[in-house]
Amino acid sequence: MTAVYWLSLLASSGGFASGSYFLKRYADLGSLADLGCAFAIFALSNLIYVNVLAKGLGQGVAMSSMTHLILMTIIGITAFGERLTYHQVGGLMFALCSIWLFANSTQSVTN
Repeated sequence: MTAVYWLSLLASSGGFASGSYFLKRYADLGSLADLGCAFAIFALSNLIYVNVLAKGLGQGVAMSSMTHLILMTIIGITAFGERLTYHQVGGLMFALCSIWLFANSTQSVTN
């Protein structure tokens, strides 16, 4: 995987996490500015995500899902004070392992 692929993946996942943050703020405060920010961020993130999908659908979707899971957990802990159970920490470890396995895969399976 190239550096551009990684940056696109991180940018789209970070955008989805940021958009979710603004949606949570909109739900709490009711500010239309937060809703507008969330919409703009989601639109830009989807455009970046199209680039990720064009470079490799299966691997891109799996990597994006795991990256999004980790980023949302970090935002939940830092911004909203959530606490994780041991099962949730184990799930995050599995997510990190899956990212590592996908990043180190060099062969594609053919039938």
